[in-house]
Amino acid sequence: NANTNRGFDQSAVMAGINGINSTVANGFANAEVGRCNSTTTLLQAMNGLGSQFQNCCCENRLATADLKYTVATENCADRQAISDGLRDVIASNTANTQAILDKLCQQEIDAKNDLISTLRSQLSMADLRASQTAQTAQILAGQTAEVDALYNRLSNCPVPSTPVYGRVPIFTCNGNNGNCNCGL
Repeated sequence: NANTNRGFDQSAVMAGINGINSTVANGFANAEVGRCNSTTTLLQAMNGLGSQFQNCCCENRLATADLKYTVATENCADRQAISDGLRDVIASNTANTQAILDKLCQQEIDAKNDLISTLRSQLSMADLRASQTAQTAQILAGQTAEVDALYNRLSNCPVPSTPVYGRVPIFTCNGNNGNCNCGL
């Protein structure tokens, strides 16, 4: 019995050692399963991060492409606005310059017309002066001829050395008898 008891004890110790061994093995197995689960979770997280990084890069590329397109579009719009503005400024300057040139031309034309009018007036006055001078010369020539004719007629009449005033005419030539008897 003692042997039997000892066999049972030994069997119980063996069963206990087997139980401990099984528990330790199960503990290590559970730890290994936990480590595997942790590794799997870590790999899944890293795969998720890789996917997110890849997605982020794609989104960044798309955003960069969109940004480049937006910048290019805005640059084109800015250039077009600047071009339109410059065209408008140039057109306005051209119109203003043309208005100034037209005004200057009109002033030159007006000055030319005033000069023509002044010259015509001066020419007309010169013509009138020349006509008046000719007319005056004609009148003076006629008067000179009359004076000369009168002088010639009177020079043939005797004149008393002392004129007598009163009812008796001083000069009686050609008035009394048609000849120069002078009736004195």
